[in-house]
Amino acid sequence: MPRTLLPVLAAVIVLAGCTTLRETEPAETARQQLLVSAAADEASAQIAPNLPVGNTVYVDSSLFTTSEENPNLYAINAISAALLQKGYNLAASPDEADTILQISNGALSIDSTSKLFGIPSASIPIPLTGPLNTPELALWKSEERTGVAKFLLVFYDARTGALLDANGPVYGFSHYDRTSTLFFGRTRSTLIPEQTKVRKEQ
Repeated sequence: MPRTLLPVLAAVIVLAGCTTLRETEPAETARQQLLVSAAADEASAQIAPNLPVGNTVYVDSSLFTTSEENPNLYAINAISAALLQKGYNLAASPDEADTILQISNGALSIDSTSKLFGIPSASIPIPLTGPLNTPELALWKSEERTGVAKFLLVFYDARTGALLDANGPVYGFSHYDRTSTLFFGRTRSTLIPEQTKVRKEQ
């Protein structure tokens, strides 16, 4: 056996018990989805149009940024739900509406910041077998995740096109922060309401 492989094999043996397996379906983790949707909830809760209660509103989401991977349907539905809770009716088409609500999103994403005091993970090339990813060895680590939502809402008359109200931009934020020292960690999160946490623990 070539001597150059001995240190690599030794590292494989030492690190064999320090692996981490991660499975996520779909590509985004539940925590990432909660960060975005919780921020959308907070932004939607601030919607307060200056319109008569009972007004029938059609929600136009054509300017709301979407993609095949992230259709943002939850955020659009959160805005619609906020209108219903405030006493407005929703129209299935513009022809049935008194008012058109045009919505757009300036932000609907996650900001991430990580700080590490220790040894970061690394990829060690191993001949014939491919790279070996070593685990992270953190003496102290801080991870901050912030979900950010920014919505602009423009209400205009369905028949004349005249501006009735401009609500926003409205902002929403959510947080998941974790600080760990060796094997001890502390988590602060706004993703799950306290009453839901109690039910989850039960």
